[in-house]
Amino acid sequence: MRIRLMALVAGICFMASMGAVGVASAQTQINIATVTNPDLVHTKSAVWFKEEVEKALPGKYVVNVHHSGALGSETQVLQQIQLGTTQMSVCTTGPIEAFVPEIKALEMPFIFPSYEAADKVLDGAIGQDLGKRFESAGFVALHYLDNGFRNVTNSKRPVKTPEDLKGLKIRTMEAPTHLAIWRAIGANPTPMAWPIFTALQQGVIDGQENPIAVIYAAKLIEAGQKYLTLTRHVYSALVFVANKSFMDGLPAADRKIIMDAATTASLKGRSNIRDNEVKQLGELKAAGMQVEESPDLEAFRKATAPVVESSSGETKKLVEAISKAVK
Repeated sequence: MRIRLMALVAGICFMASMGAVGVASAQTQINIATVTNPDLVHTKSAVWFKEEVEKALPGKYVVNVHHSGALGSETQVLQQIQLGTTQMSVCTTGPIEAFVPEIKALEMPFIFPSYEAADKVLDGAIGQDLGKRFESAGFVALHYLDNGFRNVTNSKRPVKTPEDLKGLKIRTMEAPTHLAIWRAIGANPTPMAWPIFTALQQGVIDGQENPIAVIYAAKLIEAGQKYLTLTRHVYSALVFVANKSFMDGLPAADRKIIMDAATTASLKGRSNIRDNEVKQLGELKAAGMQVEESPDLEAFRKATAPVVESSSGETKKLVEAISKAVK
């Protein structure tokens, strides 16, 4: 009798443990990777996405946010998403260029005159068309956001014209279009994965180009970036990108919730950038950064015009469509 009782207890324990395993395995893990620290909109948006998904589907999905380059550079993360080992990222468009060449249309200098113009394009038919092009690379573009318009900083001297940048080593993203822009300006572009604080601090590079939010959150003034010029030369779009097979394999209702969560997080990201830009610029000035607010933008446009003119094929068609839409 005692042996039977012990066996019954053991059986119950085993069934309970199997039930626990079943519950654990029912949770789907979503790994989302960014290269930025928690203060930047890439990671903030990933966290907002996590909150939305886990609130809407409690216990069914666990969203793991890997920030600060924990899973590698943006190029490496995109490769992981293709393989399916990582499911998502909030990624800058520069590295996406290697996988979705047409994305370079968004990287063209001075193509977007304002945030409103960019929203109109990316939330409309052009953005939808561009999103479809992600699918052949094994991706889904869930939504677009941004981290602002890019501006140049350096540790050497004030910059008002392209001539002032001659010979300076300017860090760029690992993207051919960005390299072409800075070669056209006359600087010495140096492609380098983020983060770059130590490279700036040690003088490996003289400067870099990024939106106000990045310059502020990354504390680049502490790395010796004394001079900031508001060139606003490129609209720095971000994409909430996911693995296509992962998204296709989700139940339809869950897929919609996840896509809606990415939209909500992206729109919060846009507001976060735009609502804080003036305040952050003021704090950079207060910290001692010298800001050139009225550079010779016409000279910068003229210098970089050949980059736009060199576009071809589908990219050229998209550039022409964007130019028409924002006029």
